[in-house]
Amino acid sequence: MLNVIIDSGFWFALYDPSDAYYTEANNIAEHLNNNNVIIPFPTLYESINTRFMKNSTAKTEFENILKRSNVKIVDDEPVKNDALRITFTDESKKRNLSLVDNIIRLILEDVNYKIDYLITFNKKDFIDICKKRNIKILDN
Repeated sequence: MLNVIIDSGFWFALYDPSDAYYTEANNIAEHLNNNNVIIPFPTLYESINTRFMKNSTAKTEFENILKRSNVKIVDDEPVKNDALRITFTDESKKRNLSLVDNIIRLILEDVNYKIDYLITFNKKDFIDICKKRNIKILDN
């Protein structure tokens, strides 16, 4: 089994048929069954919003995914302060990265996490770190 980390945009696309990446997300979703899934906790804040909670099917399906034995929710405590600092540096302003994206970037950089794949539809935000760590981006 490979280790797959997932960005928030995937969850938005998976449960919203009007999302531009809906089809791609549903094609990628099969990878959630046969691999270890790493979900950074802050992506849950982004994904499980009021609009999402009004979609009872999405709510139930996502809750079932979170309960799977192959799913690990990663706490951001070790990186959140660094991510906040980075978010307001000149480098981050050039890229316009969100706090959550910076948290994911720090997790991707951390050699203590064995990550084989990143699922995102914002490849440009992570490509540099993924190349450096030999992490493949699964974007369609």
